[in-house]
Amino acid sequence: MKGKTMKTLLFITTALFFMMSTVVTFGQTPKDGEAPMAESQPDTLKFTVYGMDCPGCEGGLEKQVNKMKSVKSSKANWRKQQLKVVPTEGANIEIDALEKRVRKANLTLEKESLKEDE
Repeated sequence: MKGKTMKTLLFITTALFFMMSTVVTFGQTPKDGEAPMAESQPDTLKFTVYGMDCPGCEGGLEKQVNKMKSVKSSKANWRKQQLKVVPTEGANIEIDALEKRVRKANLTLEKESLKEDE
């Protein structure tokens, strides 16, 4: 019985590792005809988002935020509890609409935003 339990545990661990590495690798894809988001574009907005605890949370948040017409691209980081958003040219990000998208991902947006300065 012990050997069967160990094999099952090893299988589950391997499957979880594979799924997590797939999420990290394929978490965000750029929109058609668009290059991936540069790490520090001058118009990048940075937000603090609470509740992300895994790479899957990053992907879910990016998927929700990228649905906004005023968003060109977004990049979430669960370790830093951070969301970087690049608005489409000439568009303003409405905080209420962004907060609604963040809530749809079951997360919480901190109201203050900072212009990217790193």
